[in-house]
Amino acid sequence: MKCVQILNSIGLGLGMVGVIIIFIFGPPQPSLESGVSLGLEDATPIDASGKTVAEYNRDVEKRRRKHSIMSKIGLALIFLGFAFQFWATWAWRESCLVKGRPTTSCRLFHPQ
Repeated sequence: MKCVQILNSIGLGLGMVGVIIIFIFGPPQPSLESGVSLGLEDATPIDASGKTVAEYNRDVEKRRRKHSIMSKIGLALIFLGFAFQFWATWAWRESCLVKGRPTTSCRLFHPQ
């Protein structure tokens, strides 16, 4: 396998993993909450198990942080995959030129 094919394959793989992560966790988004919510004291139980508002808020914050981090990782992987594919394109282009002229294996893409 040539270097160009390896770079292209790595780029495609990273892009696919990034898309899967974003599909699962969603893209990074700003908080667009509006309205006024009812405030409860931190020690107020909110369900039958005795979970308090403070515990619920901690759980929500952990989930929000995880989704934010994972979606940014997914986006970074997509961009990294694109960079690998772009690099492969330029590596292929440079490998086809010898003294500024296309080699015989590249004449299909660089007609004289």
